[in-house]
Amino acid sequence: MESQTLDLREHVCPMALLLAKRAAALLPSGEQLVILLGDQGAKDDIPKYFKREGFSMQWLDTPASRLLITKK
Repeated sequence: MESQTLDLREHVCPMALLLAKRAAALLPSGEQLVILLGDQGAKDDIPKYFKREGFSMQWLDTPASRLLITKK
C-alpha cells in the first residue's frame, strides 16, 4: 500500500494541526498518510488528535519527526 506524504515541517501549531486534519479528512478508510513534523507543539498535539479520533499511528523514526497514520 502506497502512502501519501504531508510535509508540515515549515508549519507550527495550530496551523500544522489544521492542515493535518484537512488531509486526514480526505483519506479513504484504510489509507495511510505520512506526516512530516518539525515543530515540537505539532509533535505533541497532532498524535493526541489522531489517537482521540481513532486513527492508528506509528512513529517512523527517532527523534520523532515522521508520523504514519492510518484511517480506520
